[in-house]
Amino acid sequence: MASRKVVKEFLGKIIRAVGKKKGQAAAKKLLQSPEMKKLAAQSAKLANDIEKKLEKDAAGGDKKAGQLLGLLKDLD
Repeated sequence: MASRKVVKEFLGKIIRAVGKKKGQAAAKKLLQSPEMKKLAAQSAKLANDIEKKLEKDAAGGDKKAGQLLGLLKDLD
């Protein structure tokens, strides 16, 4: 859990730096690093797994899963 917090803080700092137009080149380089590509792939897989689970639960009649799935689809 502590590592998640560190990753969130780290990514938040990067996003703020890019948002302020500081460090755009550094951010690009970082995001193309093998480690970040690996993390992005893991995040995408996790997101897909969660969505599949929500779809399965919603099809089984879980109203909360259906609502959450609808919310996620609205964000796309």
